[in-house]
Amino acid sequence: NTSPSYELLDEKGPDHNKCFESEVVINGRHFSSAWGTNKKEAEQKAAFNALVELGIIEKTSYEQID
Repeated sequence: NTSPSYELLDEKGPDHNKCFESEVVINGRHFSSAWGTNKKEAEQKAAFNALVELGIIEKTSYEQID
C-alpha cells in the first residue's frame, strides 16, 4: 500500500484570512489541486479530487470542489 503525500502549492491572503492550495501525490502521480480556508480543508478537498480521478467515488458525493 502506498500512502498519499500532500504538497502545499500556494497560499494567498493576509495572515488573518489566508487560503491554501494543496495537491495529492501518489506514486509520483499528481492529482488536481484544491483550495481551502485552512491547510486541512485544502488537503481534504485535494484528496477528494484524487479519489474522483481514480474512479473510487463520484464527483457528486461532495458539495463543492474547487
